[in-house]
Amino acid sequence: MPEFPVNRAGAILAVADVERSVAFYRDLMGFAVDALYDDPPYASMSCAGMRLSLAEQGHPAEDRPGVMMVAPPDPASAAVVLVLEVADCLAVHARLVEAGADMLAPPFSPPWGGHRFFVRDPDGYLVEVEQPA
Repeated sequence: MPEFPVNRAGAILAVADVERSVAFYRDLMGFAVDALYDDPPYASMSCAGMRLSLAEQGHPAEDRPGVMMVAPPDPASAAVVLVLEVADCLAVHARLVEAGADMLAPPFSPPWGGHRFFVRDPDGYLVEVEQPA
């Protein structure tokens, strides 16, 4: 057991346009907006106990000197995948297709069961939507 119990986990994504990314995660992926800031542009969102923060790319901060936050430079590769578990993967897929989201392929049924598909957010981050067996 760690000496520092974690109360909540999350991620910060560097994005080109915070408002555009907020719209994607709020309107299409079901995240709630907890806070929005203007200078620098930043959003804190949550879903199912997870915190997702969206930070405008660039601008090293005092607490991370020399580290430039950047969105994925190449949509053909991925260093991180955000995974969301849902009750009805096929219904979510249909809704995202209807909304014009950047889908990678139709839903897939892996050998271990269930369904999953991948969608790219506006900055090219991969989001896996899965329904367990």
